[in-house]
Amino acid sequence: MPVILPAAFIGSFSTMLGCALYWHWRVYSLYRSLGDVKRKFVDTEFSFQFQTPTLAAWLGGPMFRDKLSSVEQMQVTAVEQQLRSVRIVFAVGGYICFFGMVFALFWNLVQHGR
Repeated sequence: MPVILPAAFIGSFSTMLGCALYWHWRVYSLYRSLGDVKRKFVDTEFSFQFQTPTLAAWLGGPMFRDKLSSVEQMQVTAVEQQLRSVRIVFAVGGYICFFGMVFALFWNLVQHGR
């Protein structure tokens, strides 16, 4: 039992890290391919608006999606669909890490008492 928890934690953490790196790579390559957007927005602002468009619109300011052509909108939609599974894998990895740590703490309390 003690070997399973660290292995699950390390595996899920490395999976989450890989998902985060892949997500940033895909969003940055989309940012570079949209030339007009690249001139108007910084990479971090573009990433924030791509990840949470509702919150970005609520905060105000210009949105990168407003002036895109239909081809560029199709590119954005395609990348969003590709990254949907990455978000799910990241969330599952986060749940495994969190509940693994909680279970490990509980197991430690049970084994060693208070």
